[in-house]
Parts: sequence; structure tokens; C-alpha cells
Amino acid sequence: MEKRIYSSWAFTENHQEKAKINCEIYEELKTKAQVVYRWQLEGMSQEALEQLKQEKSLLLDYKHGYGHTKYQILSNPHAFSMTQLALVADGGNLCFGYRMEGSLICIHTD
Repeated sequence: MEKRIYSSWAFTENHQEKAKINCEIYEELKTKAQVVYRWQLEGMSQEALEQLKQEKSLLLDYKHGYGHTKYQILSNPHAFSMTQLALVADGGNLCFGYRMEGSLICIHTD
């Protein structure tokens, strides 16, 4: 199988291999990109946040709904693709896929 990110792989042929490949790619990405939560940002100085934005691609856990979670892109200094950022947002999974809603990444969770 090709080493690329597989989105919406649940219930497809070779689903276990697709999951494994996504996890391997996620392990490579997570050193340069991460999800942050509002509570983590509340205690952070503006200088520290700007420094983190320069070092890492940041996704804010923005909003939860039925069968989905939305993430706001705070920074992307590494110019990752939306699919790469979606994989980071979903912790290396993407079994149910994602979609873009303007500048928000919407991860399908169900």
C-alpha cells in the first residue's frame, strides 16, 4: 500500500493497514503540530503563544457537536496540508474522515 494519509477508511478494504499507515504518518507530524485547548491558552502569555505558533502548527479544539469536533487553525508555519492537519487533529486516526468548514477543520467522529 502507498504511504499516504487515508481519510474515511473505516469499513473499507485493507482498513487495518490504512490505520497503521495513518498512525506512522501522525508520529512524524506530531513533533511539529499539536492540538491545544482553551484552558491551555488561558494561562499562557501572548509572547509564549506567539513563540509556540512560530515553532508548531497549532490547532485549537474549538467546538464539539454530535458526531464531529471542529478545530481552528491557529498557525501553520510548516505549511502542512489540510489533510495533514486533520490527521493531527484526530490523533492519527481519520477513520470517518473530515471536511473543511471555511477555515475550520471538522473531524467526523461517528
